Amino acid sequence: MPLLEIRNLQIDFGHGLKALRAVDGVALSLEPGKTLGLVGESGSGKSVTALAIARLLACPPAVYAGGEILLAGRDVLRLRAAELRQIRGGLVSYVFQEPGASLNPVFRIGGQIKEALQLHRPEAATDAEVIRLLKLVGIPAPETRMKSYPHELSGGMQQRVMIAMALAPQPKLLVADEPTTALDVTIQAQIIELLAQLRQQLGMAILLITHNLGIVGDIADDVAVMYAGQIVEQGPAHDLLQRPLHPYTQALMKSVPTLAADAERLTTISGQVPRLGAFPTGCRFHPRCPVARPECSQAPPPLAEVEPRRWVRCPYWNSPSLKA
Repeated sequence: MPLLEIRNLQIDFGHGLKALRAVDGVALSLEPGKTLGLVGESGSGKSVTALAIARLLACPPAVYAGGEILLAGRDVLRLRAAELRQIRGGLVSYVFQEPGASLNPVFRIGGQIKEALQLHRPEAATDAEVIRLLKLVGIPAPETRMKSYPHELSGGMQQRVMIAMALAPQPKLLVADEPTTALDVTIQAQIIELLAQLRQQLGMAILLITHNLGIVGDIADDVAVMYAGQIVEQGPAHDLLQRPLHPYTQALMKSVPTLAADAERLTTISGQVPRLGAFPTGCRFHPRCPVARPECSQAPPPLAEVEPRRWVRCPYWNSPSLKA
């Protein structure tokens, strides 16, 4: 049984005629101990989908308009407040981007980790357990570092502290929402490697949210590509990265910088993600698609399984123009 299964999730902001749909029919599945990469540009709906897993969206303005979020077999959208407090941290934990904004600047990091332990594992709320967690995430001299304030640590060290806090309750699912965005390239690689090691050591599942397809290949088992509130392509990471089928996925791949490319300019995707309430008719990517046809602006394409375990929201995925 999947640890996480999202079925036809629909999330609006606002009510009635003023409702704007941010997530439209998203379906995802994540097995225990596996990693799913959720990829797309800013504004695609990735973070809204991730926050919905533990019902962290403020309601209002958010409205869960339909669908199911099954976490360990229980529909999160039907849980009471007391039940939600148990799964938040206990079953699913979050690591967000810009750790400096998530850590409390007036408390030492050891105390902040211990607070997470007191909430979910009070019997383990000791200095020894804090030190063990800091060692687990690769922080040197943890006995000394646990007494530091967040501003005394580098960005990479702060993110490691955030990961230690997320691991303190021993969750089964770790949601890493753009965990490397504010870090330099070298530290990004270290954080991704750390997450891969922790998954192997602890046997937890990871949902990795990112806008960069270049960093998911080393850690993800499966990848889902999101655009304008919808999943446009999904499949095994190796197959999807080696042979992307949707024009949007292909455009994302081409925009990843590479040292092997002999080009004076980086490849970009023209235009921008449409804002809520202004989604185009038909295929939502067609105004930016380099191979769009006139009929692409008519009926919205379904997400279809075109090959075993490969889903694509484009009826022309197999056309010669996309293979070129």
